[in-house]
Amino acid sequence: MSDPIKSVEVVAKPFFDQAVWSAVPTGLWVLFLIGFIAYFRTEIREVFSALIARLKDGASLKVIGVEIGASSGVVAAPGNFTDEDSRVGVHKDDDGSRQSERNKLKEICKGIMLVHRLQRSSQVGQLYDIIMYVIPHRGSSLASVSQIEYFFGHYWGDKIYPSSDRSRGFPIVTSAYGPFLCTAKLHFNDGTTATISRYIDFEMGNLAQLHAKSM
Repeated sequence: MSDPIKSVEVVAKPFFDQAVWSAVPTGLWVLFLIGFIAYFRTEIREVFSALIARLKDGASLKVIGVEIGASSGVVAAPGNFTDEDSRVGVHKDDDGSRQSERNKLKEICKGIMLVHRLQRSSQVGQLYDIIMYVIPHRGSSLASVSQIEYFFGHYWGDKIYPSSDRSRGFPIVTSAYGPFLCTAKLHFNDGTTATISRYIDFEMGNLAQLHAKSM
């Protein structure tokens, strides 16, 4: 007896293999990503520059649970002492000596504090233009000040610069290519004087430029 005729089912082979079709979405995403980077390359470069500047300024950056930057530094935060405080050596001013020193410093200058701002210099050969002025601490007033004399040292010819504009915080502006120490002699209405100081650093220079670009 002859073998029965076997039924044969013919299945047409697809033009593209299944693996090819499954790779299409991935290929489209790659093309989209390349196009996106090419189109927004300037914006992406600015974002990375801002992030790098932020890290250089000592700030930390947290991405997907990983913190980059100044995570190992001591963070000054208000509140009660914690185990983390004791581990990094934070301790309390039990005898009040540091608070007494702090109060004395505020008392000497009657709560008048010297501050500064800076921006890229408009002067050839200089790095930053700096404005220095004073602000009153809480409970103090500039009404007690009649004049302020600023002194920057021998690079400025050992000159003393007076300022009497109380309405704007007794400001003075100069240009510099390097950090320097500024001393300010406060003249009070009661005839007394006090000298305060501030190191005019350029540490915030990068942030100042980023802020200027964003405006």
